[in-house]
Order: sequence, then C-alpha cells, then structure tokens
Amino acid sequence: MIILLSPTKKQKRHPQTSEHALLFEKEKQQILDHLQTLNPIQIKQAYKISDALTHQTHEQLLNYREDSPAIYTYQGEAFKSLDPQTLTKDDLNYAQEHLYIFSALYGLLKPFHAISLYRLDLLTKLELNLIKIWRPIITQYFNTLNQPLVNLASQEFTNLINLDTLQVPIYHVQFLNKDHKVISAQAKKARGAYARALLQSKHFNLKEIEIEDYHFSHQLDNTYIFIKNTID
Repeated sequence: MIILLSPTKKQKRHPQTSEHALLFEKEKQQILDHLQTLNPIQIKQAYKISDALTHQTHEQLLNYREDSPAIYTYQGEAFKSLDPQTLTKDDLNYAQEHLYIFSALYGLLKPFHAISLYRLDLLTKLELNLIKIWRPIITQYFNTLNQPLVNLASQEFTNLINLDTLQVPIYHVQFLNKDHKVISAQAKKARGAYARALLQSKHFNLKEIEIEDYHFSHQLDNTYIFIKNTID
C-alpha cells in the first residue's frame, strides 16, 4: 500500500547526497526552465506574493540545486508530526518504498529524492498548466505500481489523480474536530502523525491506526473518518 502526503511551502535545506533519480526528470525540467525565465515582476504577478517572498522565490530559482532529501526539506505541520529525524532506519527504508509526496514541480517524490528549495503550487498562474502536465503521468504511475493508495494529501494535490482512470483502490482519511469540521492546521498535524503511525506499524488496517487526540469514528464509502477527542 502507498501513503500519499502533500508538500509544504515551508522548507529548509538539509544537504545530503542521494543515489535516487527523480521519477519525472523531463517534466520537472520543463517546468523549471519556464520558471527560470520569469523576472521578479512576473513572479510576483504569477504567485500573488509579497515583495519579500518574490525576492526569496527568485533567489531560489537562481540558486537552484538538488541536494536536500524531500523528507527532511519539507518543514510544514504534517512533516513536523511525521518527525522523520526520530524514525528508525527500518522505518525510513520502509518509507522510501511506501511513502510518496506530491509536488507541483516534481510531480511525485520519494522521501530520499534530493530536491532544491522552491516555491510552487498548483494555483500559480503560469503559461504551463501544471495539473494537465501531472495528472495523466501520476495516475498512470500509480496504475503501474498496482497498489492501494492511502490518501493523506490535501484536496489541491489529490486533484493530481484522475479518479476516473485510476485502476487501483484509493482510501481517503479525514480528520475532523468535535463539530465534524475540518480545521486546516489540526488536519495537517494529524495527517503527518497518521503517516508516521503507518510507517511504524507497517500494517494498513486503517481503522486500527491510532494517533494522539483522535479516534476512529466511521467509514463512509472509501473514506475513513477520525474525530478529535473532547476534553471532559
């Protein structure tokens, strides 16, 4: 079974050599070549970001270098909960085979694919249509793997899978508060914690995976719903 996570905008370089080739080098290079033609004004318009983030994004493109493993580079809430630095070597080896991270630039990443610091999401207004580039490639890749998917990604990145042509089962996991609503920050933390629990348990009975502060509530079709515990 394959575990899916979203990437994060917050990143930190963690220099380390990697022997793992990227899955989709041609497509990545096509997107990168386009991004590197953009000047700061064009970046600001396309990304709709502040002057400070525009400068940072432009500098990252000018100083692009793939030298940081994805699992250590992403620093958002899900990856804080995943806490890869405290996983065992066995857990990390297992992650390399079973965990995939979506990316608007790279398509899909395994944990120890070396990447550069970058800023890009699927909503960035480019001449290239990132969803059209990635959706057929990623869907076919998962069909080729021929393993069920446990989807812990956001809806934005779930859109990179064409569910109409996907030939393997996909199971979604939702984390809701006591009022049965998705609170973004809480859900991100829970997704990372759940991914960690899957890697450590190495079994995929989704109802029995336990994470702090949540309990399994019910299954709705192919969606497993966990509810945040209340404090008495």
